[in-house]
Parts: sequence; structure tokens; C-alpha cells
Amino acid sequence: MSKILTTIALIGGGILPLFIDISNHHLLNPDWDSHARVHEAWRLTTNFLIFSLGMYLLWVKNKEILSAILSLCIHFGFIVAALTMPLYGGTSVGDGIIEPYIAGIPFNVLFFTSMLSVQIISVLLILRSRS
Repeated sequence: MSKILTTIALIGGGILPLFIDISNHHLLNPDWDSHARVHEAWRLTTNFLIFSLGMYLLWVKNKEILSAILSLCIHFGFIVAALTMPLYGGTSVGDGIIEPYIAGIPFNVLFFTSMLSVQIISVLLILRSRS
């Protein structure tokens, strides 16, 4: 079960953002500074590479805990960025973009928090199986 949960979390952090963020809302947004787009491309590439390494370690090398830690890096990184937005003037979406909310929570915050929770549950299952 922990392998499936880690796989879900890795896909949520390394694959799904490619379909959402390679768009006019993020990477291809003409209102974004060209340097900001470099950072977005870097983040997408880095997360995809972490996803790829995590999947290899998980399914080929059977290194569950290491793969889970890589996944935690993706999701915890988002949480840190979201929590520190007031420090650097960040916003959850750009101007003119309507942010979907679920239960009063921005969708992206809810999604990545959910993926972080899935990964934490997976880590707990891994640690429980080792004891």
C-alpha cells in the first residue's frame, strides 16, 4: 500500500503540474517576467526529475523510504512557498486568473496539502512495517 501512496504523491508533484503549469496561466503567461518563466521551467524540470528518480528507486530498486523522502521534498517545498508568500509578495494565482476554491481553500493549496498528507501516511506505513 505504501508504494501505491508514494506513487500517487510522486505523480501529483512531478507529472500533474506539467499539464497545468505549461499553460498561459504559468510558464507561457505573457504577463510573467521572462526571468520568472525560467524559474518556472526550472521548477517543473526539477520536480519531473525528482519524480523520475523517485519512481525508479521505488519500483526498480525497492527503496521505499528514499523515494518517499524525495516526494516529501516536492510537497513540503510547496507548503513552505505557500506559507511564506507574505514574506516575498507572492500570490496563489496571477492577476486576472480565477482561483478555484474548495471549502474556502485555494485548490492548489488543498491539492498539495493532500499530496503531502498521502505521502506522510505512506512514510508512517513504511516505518510501521519495519518495526
